[in-house]
Amino acid sequence: MRPLALTLAAGLALCACGEAPRPAAEPRVQLKLELPDDGGSVRADHVAVRGTVTPADAAVQVAGEAADVERGEFSAEVGLEPGGNVIDITATAPGRRPATDAVRVLRDMRVEVPDLVGSERDAAVARLRELGLEFTEERGGSWLDRLLPGAIEVCATRPPAGNLVQPRSAVTVQTQRDC
Repeated sequence: MRPLALTLAAGLALCACGEAPRPAAEPRVQLKLELPDDGGSVRADHVAVRGTVTPADAAVQVAGEAADVERGEFSAEVGLEPGGNVIDITATAPGRRPATDAVRVLRDMRVEVPDLVGSERDAAVARLRELGLEFTEERGGSWLDRLLPGAIEVCATRPPAGNLVQPRSAVTVQTQRDC
């Protein structure tokens, strides 16, 4: 009988001793992102992150840095690396469970081909190099045009102006004396 009593006492001690009553679940901080769009693409080296938070005095961190919070609205500027970026947002308030969210943003590093038609050849070469693009030339006109003095101008580009190309891509510039 004695071993049975000891076993029951040990079982009761393990089940009931030291257990604190569970507190009621704390409400969660409410966090809503407005900008940027998840999965969006930008060409800039930074992006604005904005949204709302409840309670209005909650602390918000965007990408590990404190964000400005006024009347429940938060904002922050985040620098972007080339390619894919994940921006974490965390909101905390005393007596509430924290809220977290994340947004994915792609920094598009492509370069827009400038409108060079009508520019002088040397100005076009300088502009392409300034943008980090390579220059190749297709010279038109007759052999006599090459001997006569005067400016050589850009008649067309390949790819055309406005197209997006990778950095260091070659742009073919078609030139001649009078287009």
